[in-house]
Amino acid sequence: MTQDHVTRWGKAGAAYDLVASIAFVTPWTGALALDLLGVPHSSQTLLFSTLFGTVVVMWSIVRWLRPERLLIAADTAGRALFSLWFAWALWQGHSPALAAFLALELFWGAAQLRALLRR
Repeated sequence: MTQDHVTRWGKAGAAYDLVASIAFVTPWTGALALDLLGVPHSSQTLLFSTLFGTVVVMWSIVRWLRPERLLIAADTAGRALFSLWFAWALWQGHSPALAAFLALELFWGAAQLRALLRR
């Protein structure tokens, strides 16, 4: 695959992350999103979910604007770690809804890795 494929898959992954995380950028929308997901939350949970949402949205924008090979590789490694933590949380008995997020992280990680490894 060419750099064009890396760019295309990197931008697609960035767009997914933006859509999946935009609701967690403010405490008000984060609370609403957690309520819709049926996740009980405290002010501490809300703080960490909005910090997480803000960082992911900013990272998504950076990868969309500059889909460079190094940034996509870093994101792919991050997806592997996110997948590990989702699997760990499922193992610990957290909500089975996490399985959907795990599947999506694995999909995007595999797609980006494939684009990075093929020339």
